[in-house]
Amino acid sequence: MTKDGSAAPRVRFSARAGEVATLASRDLSSGLSSMLGAEVASTPDASLTPTEIRIDFGTSTALAPASPIELEGDSFDISRAAESIIVRAGTERGLIHAESNLLEKLGAQFSPGVAPSYPRIDTGRLATLEPWRVTPAFKRRAFISDIMTWDYNFPDRLDLHLRHDREFIPWMARRGINAFSYIRHAHDTRLKIDEIAPLLREHGIGVEYGGHVLQLLLPRERFADHPEYFPAGDDGVRIASGNLCVSNPDAVALVRAGALAYVRDHPENELLHIWGADVRRGAWCRCGQCRDRAPQLQYMKVVNAIASELGADSNAPPIAYLAYHDTIDPHPGLRPLDNVWFEWAPRERCYSHAIDDPACEINPRYLESLKRYIDIFNGRGHIFEYYADAILFGGLGFATPAIVAGDLRAYRRLGLTSISCLTFGAYSVMAYPVNLEAFVRGSRDPDFDPEAITAETAAGRHPRCSSEMAAAYRAVERASKLCLDYADVMSPVMPPAKAVRKRDELQEAALTFNEAIAAADQIASSSDTRLADAEKTLWRYSSDVLAGLSDYLGALQQTGVHRQIWGAAAITRVTDAIAHIRSIDPEIKGTWGSYDLEWIREIWIRALQRGLDGDGKPAEELF
Repeated sequence: MTKDGSAAPRVRFSARAGEVATLASRDLSSGLSSMLGAEVASTPDASLTPTEIRIDFGTSTALAPASPIELEGDSFDISRAAESIIVRAGTERGLIHAESNLLEKLGAQFSPGVAPSYPRIDTGRLATLEPWRVTPAFKRRAFISDIMTWDYNFPDRLDLHLRHDREFIPWMARRGINAFSYIRHAHDTRLKIDEIAPLLREHGIGVEYGGHVLQLLLPRERFADHPEYFPAGDDGVRIASGNLCVSNPDAVALVRAGALAYVRDHPENELLHIWGADVRRGAWCRCGQCRDRAPQLQYMKVVNAIASELGADSNAPPIAYLAYHDTIDPHPGLRPLDNVWFEWAPRERCYSHAIDDPACEINPRYLESLKRYIDIFNGRGHIFEYYADAILFGGLGFATPAIVAGDLRAYRRLGLTSISCLTFGAYSVMAYPVNLEAFVRGSRDPDFDPEAITAETAAGRHPRCSSEMAAAYRAVERASKLCLDYADVMSPVMPPAKAVRKRDELQEAALTFNEAIAAADQIASSSDTRLADAEKTLWRYSSDVLAGLSDYLGALQQTGVHRQIWGAAAITRVTDAIAHIRSIDPEIKGTWGSYDLEWIREIWIRALQRGLDGDGKPAEELF
């Protein structure tokens, strides 16, 4: 019995259900139990289909038949029959998305970085639910992470990340994410994190493998005996770094065999990511035979060689051609095979404007490249976005829900149905919660209200001080717009005229972060502010770094001794800001904030020093 004296509802699921549908029914029972203050049993029923769950809240034991219904993919439908609510989906994982959405309709909250909230309701609320159906706007809705950020060679660091994963993966499933992709780099010894594989599987989240692996598929130890397999520099000398010589059939065959082994050994892989070295230029071959072949064509030759072997296997995953850095602009000579999809990753775009905003001075070029890729690949494309990229954003806290909304609407209008977002574990949840919330909402329905997202994220993460934190998030959003119109935040390399303007904008952004801090300072001392304090500390870091970068741009306008003195003071200000991050609880900032930020910031500082000394080039390789 519930507290209002009515009988507790019952949850029934198919006796033929797999582990994903079984988890969905269990999660629904648990959520309803918390909200109704009474145990809601979950039992198998042979009369139900594997993608169906029923909530019985009446006294009738009659089994009202469900009307036939067709649902594609993860689409789901909530309807009524007699004294039951019928939950149906196109897939078992769609049941997780459906039952979570149902609980949200009843008042539950699933905000990033905090435990689910289940407010008390009475049984009558169930009877008031009107039918609805959801067809996600994007078929593939993915998060992506670098394997290295698990710090898997250190047991204590790995354990820290795994504690985050045990909370984040259920959150992903509840919010409709259906894929997770690992990025492997040349120095990685793992292709995936085996420890979380069962958790991803039982939540119905597909896995994808690969990344910047061309250097691994052509083992570097081959260089001693076969330097001809490797790329040549502009001087014609072969080098052991970079990708490969695509004019050498044996080199291409080795890479193809390695990629096929990925597919053979890991049949659960849903998308094969075979990318080149993570550099802006210089990774492709410049020998006499390759010199006249553009990087895009060299890369496509390798991808097509792999795709041609996979094409005859109906169970093989498609392969992704990464449009990134020196391949971001398509070459008119590209001829992808039918099982090759482009993966468009516009890392240097502007995040102060939506991708299709004509007022932006940067994004129109990127949008045009995307449209050309869509034409060349006959619409077969994935979008790789950076809304929670701690490296791109310099570890600073940002919020751009309006940009996320505008982007996803633009991508969907172009006919694209696959979207992903790069994350850095717990750090991204701490620094970009509004963006994560906007992304999961928008990947299901891009026509969401970005202003409401800010308030809802604050309410979900900080229920006792939601108004103060909403005001803080809005200040962070204003600061973000002032900062994000030039690639890496920590590499302020730009034309002199823009640098003059950007110096003032970064100073204004630093002051705006102080407004966010002041808003958070209004939280009553009686509130539990552990999470809010961490975010406030992050904003102090953000303010100090931006003020230092503003001073740095001012120093670059000087000459002689003044340039060096002002520049050194600016770099010191940026350097010293790390003390704020060091004071944040590792459970909140995660492995990236505890360890990876420490070595990455050294690269940033050295790049700033090079710029001060007259070398304005940013660090070309982070890994």
